[in-house]
Amino acid sequence: MTETLLSGDRDTVHLFSVALPEDQLWTFVTSDPDTGRLPLREALGVETLDETQIEGAVAEDLEGIGLSGFLIEGIGVDEAAIARDRARIDAVSGSVVIVKGSAFDGAHVPLEPQPPLAHVGTWRLTAAPSTMEQLSSPTAEGRTEPAPAATPEVRGKRNRWSLWLLIGMGLVILAGLVFGLLA
Repeated sequence: MTETLLSGDRDTVHLFSVALPEDQLWTFVTSDPDTGRLPLREALGVETLDETQIEGAVAEDLEGIGLSGFLIEGIGVDEAAIARDRARIDAVSGSVVIVKGSAFDGAHVPLEPQPPLAHVGTWRLTAAPSTMEQLSSPTAEGRTEPAPAATPEVRGKRNRWSLWLLIGMGLVILAGLVFGLLA
């Protein structure tokens, strides 16, 4: 039986277990360079999928941090949202794939996971902290005056010396030619 779920917005994160050996996981989550075929896209039942928004992992390789820790620390899933599912997530073994909602360009498309995928859960990324505090820096207060116009550098003397130098070199060359012809 397959379940239907929505891809969600860009802040949605889906976790799927993948019933494949580790060596086959990487070909499952990476498109074939020759054909463009992406087995994960087909298993999700979608037409487009941004590979840069997909993470493949082997749960046993996440020793120390665990799969739930990877979702929180590595992906940015809200820790409070994942708390009630933490034991179930950490009990997952083998190959997993994490698909962010941004893999679907923020479109709410239906996902119909097919084997070898099994949906483990869906959570949201931690909201970025934002405050609407008034800026307190002195530069944020009042009006700023435009910067004074820079005075151009006077190069008159240098240009005159260059001109005299060129004229002098021309005269030396001319004199050399004239004396060379007379000799």
